[in-house]
Amino acid sequence: MRKKKLWTSLALAGFLVTSSVSALEPLKKVRIAYPDNTICCLPLIAALQWKIFEANGLQAEIIQVRSQIAYPALSSGEVQYVAGVGPASVSATLRGMPSRAVWFATEELIYSLMARPEFQNVKDLRNKKIGLTGIGGTSHVSLQVALEAAGENPKNFVYIGLGGSQQLPALEAGTIEAALLSPPALYFAKKRGFRDLLDVGSRVKMPLGGLTVMVSTLRNRADELKRVIKSLQSAKQEILKSREKSVALTSSFLKLDRDVAEDTYVVYRKTVSGNGVPTHDGIDQIIKSLQAAGQFTDRKVAFEEVADDRIAREVARELGYKVP
Repeated sequence: MRKKKLWTSLALAGFLVTSSVSALEPLKKVRIAYPDNTICCLPLIAALQWKIFEANGLQAEIIQVRSQIAYPALSSGEVQYVAGVGPASVSATLRGMPSRAVWFATEELIYSLMARPEFQNVKDLRNKKIGLTGIGGTSHVSLQVALEAAGENPKNFVYIGLGGSQQLPALEAGTIEAALLSPPALYFAKKRGFRDLLDVGSRVKMPLGGLTVMVSTLRNRADELKRVIKSLQSAKQEILKSREKSVALTSSFLKLDRDVAEDTYVVYRKTVSGNGVPTHDGIDQIIKSLQAAGQFTDRKVAFEEVADDRIAREVARELGYKVP
């Protein structure tokens, strides 16, 4: 009963996209949850649309859901993979979910705190409503850390969870006074006269996006996991190599005009470099951000408690990266 209920929630929360099935040989079916239609999920969409999953023997079904639903679904087995590594996934692991971060999508945040024009500085936003894509996730935790780094008490602000597509309309309507935005919404906000009050990405260094799996998947389905990671990393390589194709994908996936898609792609290239192997520094930054937000302050967390880089290392070597 519980399982049926959870899957109903999943279906209501997002949408399904399925890669076409090869008529020649059966493909291994995998289900991957992802948080939002944002730039950090570009390798996942590329691997699907460019048939890279199929080239690696996989039939990928992706479903868009918020992290509050994705990680319970991962734990119950209703999805096998979550396309995300950040405070929400690491927090779930530290709270007892037997999961690990196994691949990094990007190595740098691209967030800025955009406010209505009447607000001159961050101090003016005290006790005002700030829109975020998810409470407890990367956007929420990173903003709290950045506010503290800017000399503000994060408790002096009101955080509102909104879907990515809802933030800019809410800002324009005055429902919220500010929003934490990433490209392309960040560009639209600047063009419409909203004020950039805080560059969060420059103050908080942590990965954005990746892949989280259950420990049981690492143990019992290592070959399948390797093919998933290889598909995502290969898609990332192709994005970096093929500007024209990638700009077109960015435009269609994020529903952008060509010029905005090009600007978004340029920013993405700066953050996406890397072999995909989870780093100790990246995980440390996530843990520090959680602790800065008041979570797990009594714990010293080892890399191995929340991440496993072995398969990502294998894939990186096979794809020609130099891995220590």
